[in-house]
Amino acid sequence: MDGVPVWGCVLIGGKSRRMGRAKHLLEQDGITWIERTVCLLETMVEQVVIAGAGELPRSLSSIPRVDDVPGIGGPLAGILAVFRRYPQVSWLITACDQPEISPAALCWLLEQRQPGVMAILPSLAADGRLEPLFAYYDQQCHHLLETMAAKRAFRLSGLRTEAGVITPQPPLRLQCCWRNVNTPQELAQNRGDQSSHEQGRDQAYGMCPSQGASGLPADGV
Repeated sequence: MDGVPVWGCVLIGGKSRRMGRAKHLLEQDGITWIERTVCLLETMVEQVVIAGAGELPRSLSSIPRVDDVPGIGGPLAGILAVFRRYPQVSWLITACDQPEISPAALCWLLEQRQPGVMAILPSLAADGRLEPLFAYYDQQCHHLLETMAAKRAFRLSGLRTEAGVITPQPPLRLQCCWRNVNTPQELAQNRGDQSSHEQGRDQAYGMCPSQGASGLPADGV
């Protein structure tokens, strides 16, 4: 679009208290969630960065990492960290506990970009709640995030009132991609859902016809 590269970031800085173990190291089909998420992002963006502290699989030893910004609460700590380290980049931000993210959902999110859009926070719920993780943050959004941090307003949903922040609703077939898993009970349910949703997920994992060879939409980044 404007020549600014889009990179991907996976946040792993959460405490995983309810799960009782590091969620990014949970496995699905013999691969950890963090490996799977990084692999998916690498098909769609130029570079992937991991934000937050924690053990990583050996396969990801070459992936760039940044520490969360100290004194900042919640996901904003990791998002602000990558914006400060790489200020010339726009970002696809994902959590480490969203095991159903698909290429089709990544493609949909990228296709919502347009001139003047500073962030894309999908809306799934009828009550207007937004999804600030698995979302797009344009390079131009950096100053808004710094302002939030300075005001100690750490809830990313506060961006909804800012000009240039849009909240589109994903297609129903993709909405499972924004589901996160926080507890052992949710993990068991997620694993039980895998086989029953397999056929529909095969469609959701298809590549978008407008993608170029890099996986990005054909009009570029």
